[in-house]
Amino acid sequence: MHFPRVFSRSTLSAALFLAIAGTTLAAQGADLLSLYREAAGQDPAVAAARASLVAARERVTQAEGANGFASGIAAGANANYYDLHIRNAPRAQTDRAYLTASVQAYVNKPLYRPANNAAIEQANVAVKLSELSLKAAEMDVANRVAQAYFDVLLAQDNVTLVGAQKAALTEQLAQAKRNFEVGTATIVDTNEAQSRYDQVLAQEILTRNEVERTRWALRNVVGRFEATLKTLRNNAQVALPTPSSMEAWVTRAESEAYAVQIAQQTLAVSEYDIKRAQAAKSWTLDATANVSHAQATGSVTSGSGTWSYSGLIGVSFNLPFDTTGSLNARIRETLALVEKNRNDLESARRTAGLNVRQAYLGVTSGVASVAAQQQALKSAETQLASTKLGLEVGVRTNLDVLNAQQQVTQVQRDLAQARYNTLLNEVRLKAATGILGEDDLRATNAYLSN
Repeated sequence: MHFPRVFSRSTLSAALFLAIAGTTLAAQGADLLSLYREAAGQDPAVAAARASLVAARERVTQAEGANGFASGIAAGANANYYDLHIRNAPRAQTDRAYLTASVQAYVNKPLYRPANNAAIEQANVAVKLSELSLKAAEMDVANRVAQAYFDVLLAQDNVTLVGAQKAALTEQLAQAKRNFEVGTATIVDTNEAQSRYDQVLAQEILTRNEVERTRWALRNVVGRFEATLKTLRNNAQVALPTPSSMEAWVTRAESEAYAVQIAQQTLAVSEYDIKRAQAAKSWTLDATANVSHAQATGSVTSGSGTWSYSGLIGVSFNLPFDTTGSLNARIRETLALVEKNRNDLESARRTAGLNVRQAYLGVTSGVASVAAQQQALKSAETQLASTKLGLEVGVRTNLDVLNAQQQVTQVQRDLAQARYNTLLNEVRLKAATGILGEDDLRATNAYLSN
């Protein structure tokens, strides 16, 4: 393969542009938004949260049913045999077989059961908790898809950057060998170029392995492999967060972050446990009614058949006494669990505030870092061009060119990393605040190639 003697700035820029803008084929691949929709539709955590919500709604029906009418029919039939012998009275013997059957219809209705009312209210609060858990799971999918997606893009960029560095080092190695052959350079230049070339070969293996690893991570979120992904536009610029006040984001997160809302609802559910435990010591009143019919072909005392009808309507009063102390122990247990959940809520608020501050600073510092890295790239490319010119006129060595080339590659890698980190921190900021949704991913998706 023939390589030009001078790896020009325009050639290098073209190679580095491919690392960021991607090829035309890549532009036809899947994007962040489409993969999120696909992942949200089959993610196991989302499916589990959705099933939990269905179960929570069914528990409301069960709780409400405890205050409704309980009715049923009870029936039975028996074959009986009675054999009586009296000592010293052989004629006083009874040997009788007879049949009995009965059927009963009953209706019961709780009139006053405070524990049932508390259970209904608690079940409705638990539904809200399950709804929040489902939304949190969907948001978590968005977060994980974004992380996995940009990890793949960064890994692909690194492969392209290493490829560009490999091409430059191949040229420099060939040039060093030619210069040594004609006597214009020492073997040291050749050995240095060979060493750098060998290093980039090892780095190329690592970067390709990283691509495979990140693709597997993306597959784990989406559920399948995606061969081609849309890449980040070269001119993508992430804006600073709005509002610009970090504390405004923190204040919102401390009340709207899903972890905080879930902790609040968990606390509310546990507070109803106190009501239910206290209600277990209260009196209850139920209404009851039943009607029954019985028939028999005989009895123990008679061989004559009988039949009867009976009905009953009334109320049932019950007042438990906590003689063992178990009811009071249950109340103390629920009070302790409520206190635990109250502290969990405070912990969730603090964690939400910390997460927002970290993500906010990640966005603001990332925007500044991207601008600085863009300027650093221009400077590095200028230095590389001037170093190569110095090599041609004899004031720079091949080692100087290799170092300049390495600097360009490193800055370009740092620029790509800064861009992806800034985008991810923007996603994390909205996730930590509890407002990340499909519209936000659509805005992030707009940074990708069309």
